[in-house]
Amino acid sequence: MVAYLKFAIPEASAANVDSTSVIRNIDLEEVNISTEHPTETYSNISRVVVTITQKEIEQAAISSVNELLEYASNIDIRQRGINGIQADISIRGSSFDQVLILLNGVNITDPQTGHHNLNLPLDLSAIDHIEILKGPGSWKFGPGAFGGAINFITKTSDNSFIQAGIEGGQYSTYSEKLSAALKTGKLTQFISANNSSSVGYASNTDYRISDIYYHGILSSGQTETFLQVGYSDKGFGANSFYSAKYPDQYEAIQTTFSSLSFKTTLKNIHVEPKIYFRRSNDRFNLFRLNPERNSNYHTTDVWGSNVLMSYFHGEKGITSIGFDTRTESIWSNNLGELSENPVQSPINDTISLNHFHSRSNFSSFIGHKRYFSNLTINAGINFTRNSDLNFKWFIYPGIDFSYQLSNASSLFASVNKTMRMPTYTDLYYCGPSIEGNPYLLPEEAVGYELGFQNKNDFLKFSVTGFYSQGKNMIDWVKANLEDKWKTTNYTKLNSAGLELSVNTDFERFFPDQSILRNLKIDYTFLNQNKIETSLISNYSLNYLKHRLDLNLNHTIWKNIQANWHVTYQDRNGKFEKIVDKASLGLVNFKPFFVYDLKISCNFSGWSIYGSVNNLLNVSYYDIGNIVQPGRWIKIGISKKVEFH
Repeated sequence: MVAYLKFAIPEASAANVDSTSVIRNIDLEEVNISTEHPTETYSNISRVVVTITQKEIEQAAISSVNELLEYASNIDIRQRGINGIQADISIRGSSFDQVLILLNGVNITDPQTGHHNLNLPLDLSAIDHIEILKGPGSWKFGPGAFGGAINFITKTSDNSFIQAGIEGGQYSTYSEKLSAALKTGKLTQFISANNSSSVGYASNTDYRISDIYYHGILSSGQTETFLQVGYSDKGFGANSFYSAKYPDQYEAIQTTFSSLSFKTTLKNIHVEPKIYFRRSNDRFNLFRLNPERNSNYHTTDVWGSNVLMSYFHGEKGITSIGFDTRTESIWSNNLGELSENPVQSPINDTISLNHFHSRSNFSSFIGHKRYFSNLTINAGINFTRNSDLNFKWFIYPGIDFSYQLSNASSLFASVNKTMRMPTYTDLYYCGPSIEGNPYLLPEEAVGYELGFQNKNDFLKFSVTGFYSQGKNMIDWVKANLEDKWKTTNYTKLNSAGLELSVNTDFERFFPDQSILRNLKIDYTFLNQNKIETSLISNYSLNYLKHRLDLNLNHTIWKNIQANWHVTYQDRNGKFEKIVDKASLGLVNFKPFFVYDLKISCNFSGWSIYGSVNNLLNVSYYDIGNIVQPGRWIKIGISKKVEFH
């Protein structure tokens, strides 16, 4: 199957199929999706998909995509750099390498390391909404969707507009943003640009970021052509990012991305081919003031293509088949096998990239969705071959069930098998404090899910239980504090948990009042266990055991609103405490509360806002030895002008 399959039935295409019963069944299926509008990548599955809407994005006290994902239940964002510099993302206790990242349905996951997966070539202001699938999804999305998948959808508009904004705050934080949409006949275009910087909240935490992104959509009859191009350039002080014994690290990353896709519908057949390319240039200096010493240069290229075909069986169901190929190559002075024909680094012509590795993944998929009155069954199987595994066949089946109890409530269940290939950092990285393992096996797991949800005009409620059995799980470990971190395959790692979510719309529940607008409460419990070992873990076992999120939006006066976000996190595990490059031994992560507040005023296309992150100035850690910022105050203003 397509590794990042856009397993969707676009609304426009569905409307052109000569079957009102198919449209009726699609509308019924949306009850099983916890979103304000039909999801684009996951609409043809029978599992809960969490959507962060544009309205929620505008209300949140955030400045980056990384911070925004903190608002999604059971998404663990372990931030290193601030305001979108770098963050590790985990879903239901997965590692940061086990989450598939898509941009408008196209796989942009980084094969070098999951640390770079959120290097999106666009700013927060360009995002319309985010769709999050939690749990294994390899039979639908290929071997990368181990812990889940996240799809970022950019803005479109039926009207032409231009929007500009600036933001400033403590620590010389500054950003300027510009976006525009142009609608001319059958062509819709969107472009956004962003530039931001800060001196940082502590030594060596400064950054600069520049992004530019464009997409164009050409509609002609039954066919739609979609082109997107993006570029991101960021440089940042990486204080203790990869080892607290070396606090003066620095990193600079340039990311280029482009894709071209088509959609067309011929009677009952929907066809969608895609091609894409992504390049990442990464420069890492272990000593910022002495870049000639212990510096790593990496250039990673990813080429991919796929085609998806779906056939509508009237009111009976949908059959889909897909084919995908993806090639991942890296040139480096550290990662890969030693090459007899080195090349110059594209970002530093004095550096020779003398290590190289390339691998190709081929997938095919077949799935069928069947409607039986209130019952929907969606089953499929994925066949995958990878050149690093001698083209051995890997088979990943999965099945989802959904039963409609009423117009407002449903039960759902799923069983899915999944896998993940090691990253190039897992396999090859060698440095003063860490060492890769070229003999790693791919990770494999089977995930189970059972849940119930109910939603009406004013209340949405869901409860989900999940369990995952993993083998050959990859982690960075060491036996003693003075040893290097080394990658290894754990024999087994099992995860079990429970998710609760309640979302109340007070404006519909109490229409006579105009103060309370929305209240959302999310709680997640997670427990992991493994075969007993004395090894010290750097990632896999440092999961969020308890997480509670409360988000309240209310009116202060007229068009002035306040949005409060409170999170409680209790992380399992320990980390090696290092002060002034000296080890103080292992210490536990401490639980903490963090409060964020945003007050905004919107009128006549203007938006004026002020936000305070970490209102009570709490000291806490997402990752050992990297203390997060204290209280941070920002203000901003933007103006949008529409042309009808």
